[in-house]
Amino acid sequence: MKISMPLTPFLLFVFLMSLVLGSNFAFSADHPGKSTVEHPGKAITADSVKKSIEQHVNAQAKSNNGVYMVQDPKLNKGWRLKLAKVHDPVRTFEKDGMTIYFACSDFSSVDSKDVLDIDFWMVSKGNKLEVIDTKIHKVNGEPRYGYEGIDIKEIK
Repeated sequence: MKISMPLTPFLLFVFLMSLVLGSNFAFSADHPGKSTVEHPGKAITADSVKKSIEQHVNAQAKSNNGVYMVQDPKLNKGWRLKLAKVHDPVRTFEKDGMTIYFACSDFSSVDSKDVLDIDFWMVSKGNKLEVIDTKIHKVNGEPRYGYEGIDIKEIK
């Protein structure tokens, strides 16, 4: 039986489409879904933010005999602290073209019974998070500032 001429362009079309679609499917399988962070980093999660804060505090405390130091401009004193916990929620917001990761942490004073809530702001730098700001939010439950949207409002 002889194959007619109109079938040949059709077969050529099917062959070419299978090459095009096949390569597209192979490419899609290599990078499924929507990427959160460019290669080679990992997605930033609440746990990774908390871990980064703990690592930051531990690195700073290592040079001070295991004590985290923070300067208090309101009381004009330095606090010697131990991290109790980084607590939920971990927040993310956009400001000045940057994605800011934010979490509160509870600390206890080494020298007294005082408890401080310290806020950390972080940004992604390469494969890690970097602390860009640290503020004393509360001392013994008394807030020093609140938020209006993403802006800090001092409490007097």
